[in-house]
Order: sequence, then structure tokens, then C-alpha cells
Amino acid sequence: MTQVVGRPTPRIEGELKVTGRALYSADVNLPDILWGKVLRSPISSGRITKIDTEKARQVPGVKAVITGEDVTGLRIGRCIYDNPVLADGLVRFIGEKVAAVAAETRLAAEQALELIEVEYDEMEPLLDPLAAIEDDAPILHPDLLSYKGLPVPVEKVSNVFAYLKWGKGDIEAGFRQADVIVENTFTTQVTHQSYLEPHACVVSADPSGGAKIWSCSKTPFAVRNQLSNCTGIDKEKLVFHPMHIGGDFGGKGGFMDGRRTHCR
Repeated sequence: MTQVVGRPTPRIEGELKVTGRALYSADVNLPDILWGKVLRSPISSGRITKIDTEKARQVPGVKAVITGEDVTGLRIGRCIYDNPVLADGLVRFIGEKVAAVAAETRLAAEQALELIEVEYDEMEPLLDPLAAIEDDAPILHPDLLSYKGLPVPVEKVSNVFAYLKWGKGDIEAGFRQADVIVENTFTTQVTHQSYLEPHACVVSADPSGGAKIWSCSKTPFAVRNQLSNCTGIDKEKLVFHPMHIGGDFGGKGGFMDGRRTHCR
């Protein structure tokens, strides 16, 4: 015990990082690499009435353009699988993925995104969580009962996917004993972890139907399970190569919803 307590624990990856020799997901460069880029919704709530990808497909170097119609029914998530791989006809938040492009260069992928034409029938967003749980609130996920991963059985469709409660002691007695009781509503600004390394992932597709994946997630086994459940590919066919993480602060504990590169 005296050999451990009170002694500094060195960061074993520290030298690699400060000398620039640490490899991150975005550093992986495979033969015939393709860049993946996604088009995101500029509105917080609405129906997709039209997507025209024809011009995007004509950009030199573009190999594929897909929309929600190409991945109908595929959803992913950490607990409940409620996040469509690409928007399923509805957009529910600003930044939701609407279309995806794979191209030989990053520039070609970005040019293709700019040529995708999307028309929306914008709807009033549901922004107040207290209003969202009211009985007459618009239902954000009408297919809730079909989602995988519901933590408890759900009897009817609503915006509440689980209701759990627990307690200890007598709160009313505690209030009676308190000298001061403060009740208020507190709000704060939107924040982000601001890590140095962006979300990135490299995938090498295997002809047998599996894949090798280089991911900057700190939970590779969880992401493998999420991807397997989403796509129906056996998790044994998904080989994850954990990489160094350029900052996390709670932001990289699941599937990487960001820039991705793919290999042919």
C-alpha cells in the first residue's frame, strides 16, 4: 500500500500527446478513403415535404447520396432507440440529420451537401418540457411503442417514455423542520464541452458484411452494441479500435454523431 498511496500516477499517454505522436480517429487514413458528410435541419420542427438530391449526385467524386427513405426504420440511441439514422419524414430538432453524402474528397462532399434541396412544412416546436407532458401536447414520437430499449413498459403513446420515482425519508417533515425554504426556477445558457478533437469515426467495410471501426468514443463496447442493434449486424462482426480522445468532459460516451469518414 505504501508503494501506491501518496505517489504520483503518471499519465501514460502524456508523452505521446505532447509530442504529437498520439493518433486520433481523424488521423486514420486508409486506401481509397471516402469522406462522409451529413446535411442537417435548419429548423426545430417540421415535415419534410421534398428532398431533391439529383444535383448532388452529379458532383464529380460523389459516390452515394442517401436520405431517410434509404434507411427507413433504422434508429439508434444510448438507451431508447428513438433517433432515426436520417430524419424519417419529420425533423424534431435543429441539426437533425436529413441526408448523407459519401465522396472521394471532403470538398466534393461539402459541395454536394450545398446542392441538396429540401423543402419543409415548418411546425410550431414544443420547447417547454412541462408543456410537453400535458395530455393535449403534440406527440413528438407517435411510433414510441415500437421503439427498442424502453426502460419500463409503456401503456399509451405520450411524450413521456418512462416515469420512475424513488424516495427516502419524509420530505414534508423536513420542510416543517427547515428554517428557510427557497423555491424558484433557475435557467442557464447553452453550454458545450469545447474539446480539442471533433467527433470523428473511420469505418472500413468488410465484404463479409462486418466492419472495422476507429472511433473516438470512450465506450467502444456500448457503441458496438448500439450499432449492432441499429443495423442488425452481429456485434461479433464489428471490430472496434479505440483511439486516443482529444478531450471528453462527458461528450463522447456514445455513438459519434459528427463528421465520419468511410472506407470502400
